[in-house]
Amino acid sequence: MDTFKRIYVLGSGFSKSISKNMPSMKGLTDELRRAEDDKYPDLMEFMRNLSKKSNGSKELTSMEAVCSLILGRDIFYNSTVNLHYQILQNQLVHWLYEKIDKAAKAVDSDNEEVLRQFITNCVQPKDGRKALVMTFNYDLLLERLFASMPDLPCCLDYVIQLNSYFDEKESSAGKEIFPYLKLHGSFNWFRSPGSLVCDIDNVYLSEEHGYSRNLIHHNDIPVFVPMTFSKQSYLEGSFFNVLWNIAQRYLEMAEEITFIGYGFPLTDLINLAFFLNFKDKIKHVVVKGEEKVKKSRLQELFGKEKIVDEDAVDYLSHIS
Repeated sequence: MDTFKRIYVLGSGFSKSISKNMPSMKGLTDELRRAEDDKYPDLMEFMRNLSKKSNGSKELTSMEAVCSLILGRDIFYNSTVNLHYQILQNQLVHWLYEKIDKAAKAVDSDNEEVLRQFITNCVQPKDGRKALVMTFNYDLLLERLFASMPDLPCCLDYVIQLNSYFDEKESSAGKEIFPYLKLHGSFNWFRSPGSLVCDIDNVYLSEEHGYSRNLIHHNDIPVFVPMTFSKQSYLEGSFFNVLWNIAQRYLEMAEEITFIGYGFPLTDLINLAFFLNFKDKIKHVVVKGEEKVKKSRLQELFGKEKIVDEDAVDYLSHIS
């Protein structure tokens, strides 16, 4: 197993920084509250009823709350309610996938060079301390950047061995590896048809323009963990267990950990407890423009000197 002295952990603020079209949590919340979409009739009706019953409560109709109410529910009074929530869960996750992936198709052109330097510095650092990148994001912004820059000195690798329906991957002979560990899944990962949970042997990688994406997975939901307060049902099976065990081993061997665009939201308390085990290795938590209360929370958790109020791209430009 390779060792990496530095680890960068990327959150939604990173993706928002490199793609101005990436929707924020507030943006997704606002859009869901006012959405009227014939493709998702049950979800739209759920939102109307929820708003009516709660007198338009912003607490219950936030993106995180709606995800928790629909995706986290595991008690049903009868089979009809169970079936109804299966439909709601399918529509909500499809809606999330569509809104995020269609909005943020690519890295902004004026950020490409900073990212090129960052990627190169991870695999060819001047001081010899190679870096591993972990992320909670499921978007394909970095994947598409690699596809658009064939002259990069490295190829992106997910660290875990994923299955493939076809031999679609281009040869990476002679290139170094840019390790990219996606802890909450990815928009190009899919379960094999009929699978109820994600196991390490039934998750498949689909190339964006490959045969499998246009055939067997055309209407499927990618494997990713939405922003719910309870994620247990999405973590069933061996797949995410393997991912997080790999992450722990790399974190144990690392000397320095930096969080970029990740403010440890309240939906991720389990993640917070996990990373606090490596608190002494944390160099920076880079967040831009956090509300005073949220920033104070981070300062209390990690120490004021470790919290950097800076845009992700600006921070990367300093370290590349």
